[in-house]
Amino acid sequence: MAETAAVGTGRRSLRDLLGLPGMIGTAILAVLLAVAILGPMLVSNNGLSPVAEPWARPRNGLWLGGDDVGKDLFAQLIVGTRASLLLGLAVAAVVTAIAALVGGAAAVSSRWLSAGLMRFADVVLTLPMLPLLIVAAAFLGRGVDIRIALLSALAWAGPARVIRAGVLGAWSSAHLEVARAMGAPVRHLLLRHASYAVGPLLIPIFVRAAMYAIVTDASLSFLGLGDPTVPSWGTILFWANTNSAFLTDAWARWPLPAGLAITVTVIALGLIGVAVEERLNPVLRKAD
Repeated sequence: MAETAAVGTGRRSLRDLLGLPGMIGTAILAVLLAVAILGPMLVSNNGLSPVAEPWARPRNGLWLGGDDVGKDLFAQLIVGTRASLLLGLAVAAVVTAIAALVGGAAAVSSRWLSAGLMRFADVVLTLPMLPLLIVAAAFLGRGVDIRIALLSALAWAGPARVIRAGVLGAWSSAHLEVARAMGAPVRHLLLRHASYAVGPLLIPIFVRAAMYAIVTDASLSFLGLGDPTVPSWGTILFWANTNSAFLTDAWARWPLPAGLAITVTVIALGLIGVAVEERLNPVLRKAD
């Protein structure tokens, strides 16, 4: 009975934290992650080799039919789920880590170092993101690691300023000022005290970075700058557009599923981010 009560309390806590929209977003994201992880076991091919006649109609074992050369569109969609989600989560992790390091350092370091870091962040914020990504991807290559590095390099500046503001707010609290006056180490204060105030900011930053990465990478792939050897949602849209699938009856089984997958993923991440931020951000919580 005690274990059941404990489990029930944990479930109520998660429901209270996320709310209904957040729980819906979490459920959708969990399904997508399961598809990404178990994808190879759900399809019999990798979507890169022809398995049917060109423009094959949907049938048993070929659920979305074939593309212009007979490659399995359903297999491409499943394999593309792994590629797009993993890239989005990888970029989100790198952006969150860089933002936390730079923003934290700018908040507690000397005035000159803080000013230098923030001016560098301002420069990054002023860069034209999509044109720069297009040029860099065209010259540096289309590999997944290169795209992760490019997307991360252009997305950390805004979150870093948010982290800096959060650390400064925590740093100015009365008990931390007393601790600093008593000679407490900065590292100890950051890890044991300021992290409780800044930690909740990391979740919305991570979610927004994942949304940005998935949409931007799909845009680059749609423009022909994705990795052609790895199916992704963006490359599916690129090949559909290249072969004029939008103008045929194949639009509903070729580009539409990939577009819906991108839309549903972004909506799920948005629901999670908004739900968590509303409950962990003290300013929004007071506004409610």
